[in-house]
Amino acid sequence: MEPTTTHTLADFLKPSALKNRNLVWRDRDGRVVAADERAIDLSRLSASNGAPVTLIDLGRRVRLFNSDMSKELRSVVLSSDLVRLSKESPQSVAGIETPLGKVISDHGLYLKLRPGLSEVGINDRNDLILRHDESDGDATRGPVINSANTVIAGRAERLVTRTRREDHEADRAEALAWLRAFELADKRKTLVSKFLCAGVSYAQCGNVPYLYRTSRLNFFATRDPAMLKMRADLEERFRKVGRKLPNVEIISLIGVPRNEAEYRAFLRRLPAKHRHTLGLPSTLARSRFFDPKNRAVVSSNFVFFCPLSDLGDRVTVMTVNTDYHGEVKSRGVLSPLMAIMSLIGIISAHAGTAVQNSRGTATTFTGPTGTGKTTACTFWAEKNERYRREELRRRYEIDFARNHSPEAARTMAEELMPKVGILCQEDWVEIVPHDGAHRWVFWPTERTCYARTGGFPGLRFVLAENAPLLENACADFGAAGDPAKLGRVTHDYFPERLFYDPDWNHMLYDRSPRQISANVFLERDRGLDFIIKRVTPQEGVHWLLKGRTPQGKFEPLYNAYPDFSGLLMAYGVVGDRLVEAYEAAKAGDHAALAGGDEVIGRALFDKLNIQVNLWLSHMADVPTFIVNGAPGLEITQDANWFLSEYPDFFDSRPTLGIDEFKELMRERYGVTYGDRGQWTHITR
Repeated sequence: MEPTTTHTLADFLKPSALKNRNLVWRDRDGRVVAADERAIDLSRLSASNGAPVTLIDLGRRVRLFNSDMSKELRSVVLSSDLVRLSKESPQSVAGIETPLGKVISDHGLYLKLRPGLSEVGINDRNDLILRHDESDGDATRGPVINSANTVIAGRAERLVTRTRREDHEADRAEALAWLRAFELADKRKTLVSKFLCAGVSYAQCGNVPYLYRTSRLNFFATRDPAMLKMRADLEERFRKVGRKLPNVEIISLIGVPRNEAEYRAFLRRLPAKHRHTLGLPSTLARSRFFDPKNRAVVSSNFVFFCPLSDLGDRVTVMTVNTDYHGEVKSRGVLSPLMAIMSLIGIISAHAGTAVQNSRGTATTFTGPTGTGKTTACTFWAEKNERYRREELRRRYEIDFARNHSPEAARTMAEELMPKVGILCQEDWVEIVPHDGAHRWVFWPTERTCYARTGGFPGLRFVLAENAPLLENACADFGAAGDPAKLGRVTHDYFPERLFYDPDWNHMLYDRSPRQISANVFLERDRGLDFIIKRVTPQEGVHWLLKGRTPQGKFEPLYNAYPDFSGLLMAYGVVGDRLVEAYEAAKAGDHAALAGGDEVIGRALFDKLNIQVNLWLSHMADVPTFIVNGAPGLEITQDANWFLSEYPDFFDSRPTLGIDEFKELMRERYGVTYGDRGQWTHITR
């Protein structure tokens, strides 16, 4: 038998096109990743030796049409070899520019389609059809319905923490000067968005239309009744400590010139009489936003870092050259919220909440991005994934049947179902001491869910019936491991987010404050020998301080966004080193937290210590668990549900290994699992 020959797109290129960079696009190692159809000798496909070769074997053809679909502008073939390169050598392809867009490497290879390109669909020849709207001048418009692409799709390059108020106020003065300049240059007014978050008042001022839209979408209107009730509660709590409730100001700038040439060009856009009267720097290098290290103005956040006692009545955060909502939400909205709430003994947590027990109380799920907070909170709540809720109903029927007749158990389970498996919040909550009776309740912070699109429960139903705003939808460029998905928007790009409005009613949802009866810290670590572990308050603090991410990095308190976390990460005082430095700081060595700087170390300890003490107090009242999500999706959600329903089970047995938990679920409910933690006792 003759050996099988594997052909690639490169094998069928015309000799005249091999070195033509306008027709053939290669990675840094010279491998062909895409080619214009004009560069391919299609006649050689049928003439190849061995088994017949088709264009489908070589890749996915993408046909680009004009806005009214009357004319084909270009036909490009994406190489099937991208599936292998995405797994084995993604960095060799990342950053490559193609006629369709720029290649990105983030959990696999994706293509950020050029502005104006939109996906139409697949034709009968398996071609992907794209449309180019030549008249569309909106550079942020994304490739699918109601989508938007941001300039930055992740954290800003710099976090600048000022330790002197006069420096911070000088930053603010320049930011306001830039806003006045943009008004004149762009001939449009500064956008001001006012909203409430957990009762705290915010005003976002900027020249970023996308952020104006998303802040109003994500958070609460200034007259929201539930928010006003929380605000009244906060004002009373602040009155008791002799302070006013602070407000937050966010100044968001996009388009600040990166270099001197861009700055000179920008100044020429201003009326001559205003060029030297607005308060802008004489040269860009004199700008307070200029980064000497990069010799440019890069994406940055500017905050005032001070002891909590020095926090003013107005907290200002400035974001520069970033339009990514996740950055503004975390740095601009939620980081100040943590500082404000700390003053009155409220925990502001990077956590979601859900009702996962028959008593109607809440479980909190705390963890860094990527550990599964959204999944944990929404898994049982999604109505259209009926097999999940039917499985939950079946388990309660089994439990009720232990003490009731089968018919009564069935009725009791049916009546319970609208009251359990409820999403409350999925990313950030306030954990509030209630009535001084060792009871804690959660307060909501977000009106809509701002969540990763990939893996969002019931996504196909949401997209079919609604038009959620999608942020940074990108096309597959090999990440899916499936040549049939090349070029398509699969919604699996890790930074892609959607804004889900609970009023769409795909999920059981109730954000009303309610008592917390269990805390879960989410880990994803195959090195752990358990799936559930109940921890003491001191053990819980250890896990919080260490803050391991699924990638093996560390974020204090599972939260990279508060100013003190950003500084600790900048100093490299994270993980076990932070645990040790915190103990040293408690003994008086504050400099251990700040690379030897006693002043900054003291302020870091001030903010970190109050968080630790609040968590210690909270965990003394509410049972706290570590759940290891490494064994797989469905077994992890079963662990979350079981500890929520039966927290007392762990009083005498604080740790359950994976095999022990599997046996427990098999004996009690007949649940069995496959090698990836998936259910095998039922089918979808």
